[in-house]
Amino acid sequence: MSILSKIAAGLAITVALGAVPALADPLFTIRTADSARTLDVTADMMARVGSVTYRTILPGTDGAVHEVKGPLIQKLLDEAGIDAANYMAVALDNYEIEVPAEDFKAHGAIAAVEVDGKALTVRDKGPAWIVYPATDNPALADPLYESRSVWQLKELVAQ
Repeated sequence: MSILSKIAAGLAITVALGAVPALADPLFTIRTADSARTLDVTADMMARVGSVTYRTILPGTDGAVHEVKGPLIQKLLDEAGIDAANYMAVALDNYEIEVPAEDFKAHGAIAAVEVDGKALTVRDKGPAWIVYPATDNPALADPLYESRSVWQLKELVAQ
C-alpha cells in the first residue's frame, strides 16, 4: 500500500467516525425538555436571523475587551418557536446551568460564534458561547452572569 493510499484510508476512517464534522452539522440545539420541538442551530440559520457585535470582557479570559459576534439568542428561540421561563444551558463537557429567559429577552445575550474576527472552534470555547454585553451594562459583569456564560454550548433546553 502506498503512502498516499494509507493517508486516504486514514482520512476516510476519520470522517466515517465523525471526527471531522460536516458543514451542515448544528453548532448547538434548542429543544423542549421532552424533545417534542427541536431546532438544530446551523451557521446558515444564524446568518438568516442576523448577528450583533459587542465589545466586552469575556469570562475566563485575559480581562481585555474583545469584539464578539453572533445572533441574539432570543431571535434563535423565536425561530425555534420555543418560549419558556427558564432554559438549561448545557456545554460539551456536560456543565449545566439554568438561565432565565429574561437573560435573553432583556439583557441581549448572544450565541457568540466569533471573537475578534475569528470563528470559534471547540479548542477556543466554541463553536458557540453565551455572551452578555457586560461592558455596556456593568450589572452583567457579575459572577452570576459569568456562570451563565456557557462556552462550548451544546444545547439550550426549555424548562
